[in-house]
Amino acid sequence: MDAELTWSQVMGARGFSHTQRAEDHFTTSVDIGDHVARVVLARCLAAADRHGIEQPWIVDVGAGGGRLLGQLLDLGFPGDRLLGVDVRAAPDLPVQWVQGVAPDCVPEVRGVLFCHEFLDDVAVEVVEDGQVLGRDGAPVGPAEPADVAWLRRWTGGDSGVVGRHRDQVWRTLVSRVVLGEAIAVDYVASDLGGHWHGRRCAPADGVDISAGVEVRSCRAATGGRIVPQHRILADVVPRGAQEAAELAVLRDRSGFGAFQWLITDRP
Repeated sequence: MDAELTWSQVMGARGFSHTQRAEDHFTTSVDIGDHVARVVLARCLAAADRHGIEQPWIVDVGAGGGRLLGQLLDLGFPGDRLLGVDVRAAPDLPVQWVQGVAPDCVPEVRGVLFCHEFLDDVAVEVVEDGQVLGRDGAPVGPAEPADVAWLRRWTGGDSGVVGRHRDQVWRTLVSRVVLGEAIAVDYVASDLGGHWHGRRCAPADGVDISAGVEVRSCRAATGGRIVPQHRILADVVPRGAQEAAELAVLRDRSGFGAFQWLITDRP
C-alpha cells in the first residue's frame, strides 16, 4: 500500500466497519454473555412506551457477524423488526439486513439505533504538530484548519487522532432516529492501534485498525448523556456463577467497565 496514504485513507478503503472477521482478533462486550443485548432490549421497550411506538425496531449499525441480533432473537424480539447494517454480507439469521456503508445506507428508525464499537472504526486522520501523518509516520501536508481546531478543543494541542469526522457520522446516525433512542458504545479516546489474534499491535497492513472515540465531542454534536458501562450494568442481578463472572468482566473499570454509552433520546 502506498506509504503516502494517510491513515484516514487506509481506514476508509475498508468502509466504516470491519471487512474481515473482527471477532477473530478481539473480544467485545457482546461476546461475553447476553447482558448487553438485555440492556438494549429493555431500553427499546422503555423508549417505545415513552414515545408511543407500537412496533419498535432495533437497528444494529456495524452488526458484524450478527452476534447481538442473534441474542435479541433468543430473548424473544421479533426478527422482522431486527435490522443489521454492515459492509459484510448478511448472516444466516431470520432478521432484516442492509449491506452497505453507514451512515448513508441506514433507514429511518422508530425504536433503538445501536452502534456497538462502530465509531472506533470510522476513518480518522492522525496529526502531529499540525501536520497530517502518512501511514509510514511521515508528514504528508498540513491538517485542515477545522481538524486543528477540533484537536485544540478536545485534546488541548495540535497532535493526536482527529475525531471530527466521527462527530459528523454520529450526527447523521442520530438524525435517522425519528422516535426512540440512538446509542453508541465505545472505548474512550486513544491513539491509533491494531489488533491481531487477540493482541494489541501497531497499525499495519492486514490487521484490524481502530482508535478510541472522543465521546464528549460526539455528545456535543447531538446532545445526550454519557454513562460508563459499569454503571449501565450495575443493577443487573446474575443468575448463577457464570453470569457473575461475566458481569465482573463487563463491569471492570480498567477494561470493559470503562466503555462509554452515549444515549441520545429522539426527537
